[in-house]
Amino acid sequence: MAASTHTIETQALSLPLQERAQLVVTLLDSIEQRPSADPRTVQEAWLQESNRRYEAYLRGEEDALPAEQFFAQLRSEDH
Repeated sequence: MAASTHTIETQALSLPLQERAQLVVTLLDSIEQRPSADPRTVQEAWLQESNRRYEAYLRGEEDALPAEQFFAQLRSEDH
């Protein structure tokens, strides 16, 4: 990593959470071509997907994990 990149990274990590989140969005926008979508359309799609998954769970087609186990797995994968 170049010295200037390291400096920028150090400065970025010292920003408050909200500013870091906005920086992430800005950086991703600069490298990804993401179609813009109406937030209501996105919300409706998530509601449909969550309902589909819940119904599948009720039919016994999907398993569920306790939240503690799920987050423990995420933490272990992060390291």
